[in-house]
Amino acid sequence: MISIIVPVYNAESYLVDCVESIISQSLKDWELLLIDDGSSDNSVNIIDEYSIKYTNIKAFHFENGGLSAARNRGLDLASGELIMFVDADDMLYPHSIRYLLAALEMNNADFAEGKVIRSKYYKIGKTQKLKIQVFQPVEAMEKVLYQDCLLPSACGKLYRKSLFDELRFQEGILYEDLDIFYLILEKCQKVAYVSNPVYFYRIAPGSIVNSWCRKRLDVLNVTEKIEDYMSTNHPDLVPASKDRRLSANFNMFALASLNHENEEAGKCWQLICDYRKDSLMNKKVRFKNKAGILASYLGSSVFKVISRIFYK
Repeated sequence: MISIIVPVYNAESYLVDCVESIISQSLKDWELLLIDDGSSDNSVNIIDEYSIKYTNIKAFHFENGGLSAARNRGLDLASGELIMFVDADDMLYPHSIRYLLAALEMNNADFAEGKVIRSKYYKIGKTQKLKIQVFQPVEAMEKVLYQDCLLPSACGKLYRKSLFDELRFQEGILYEDLDIFYLILEKCQKVAYVSNPVYFYRIAPGSIVNSWCRKRLDVLNVTEKIEDYMSTNHPDLVPASKDRRLSANFNMFALASLNHENEEAGKCWQLICDYRKDSLMNKKVRFKNKAGILASYLGSSVFKVISRIFYK
């Protein structure tokens, strides 16, 4: 029924934990597709060993093409009616798939999303009663853009495979999940959200969110693209898309400044100055963004100093 896609690139440190968390699921009706994206470490042997030991685990090897390419290859190879993505350094909780499937089926939803726990340490809490909310697609888009409960991440979700008909992750960019989430939501009738923890996001040294590279600036193009799309297709969501773009520019201003990318930081600062008033007056904008806006009125130099607290 369910195809679980795990892109693998030099993930030997955490890969076994990831796969074992899937094998240990209380619901067993799944296939696991381990997509080797040109790994040069022991990940290659690990996934081959799992594919030999378990008939529902399959290993595939490709030249390095990046995360989007690996996910797209997994979609092409998947035989299940439902799709789930798990990153190779993350883990599922014991009832994750059962919870998401129940939420999807009970509400006739097109995809179900669960709570993501971000931590350095994996810990299984007490089993709690299943708590589900249901959203309409445009309502879900708005929540993602305002960073309220729902996330753009491809992981922590269970999708009907048909949502990816004629739709794939854009290759060659970062923030590929932010780039596609609203296109997926447009194809939905209903979205279910499980407030129980279903996905463990490992905060690991050296991961994209904990390091700087110029590719991280891709988020500026992605959020600009979202704003343009909403202006044409969902005008009521323009304030939400502008706030998400503002948030991206806050983050990139801080990181670019700390890494002496002064030209890029300057571009971000100009957009912050142009957009901050509207978001400050918007009642739907989260407190964190409003705090950042207020701090920005102290000037770029002061804001750089404040940023060091969060990005040191």
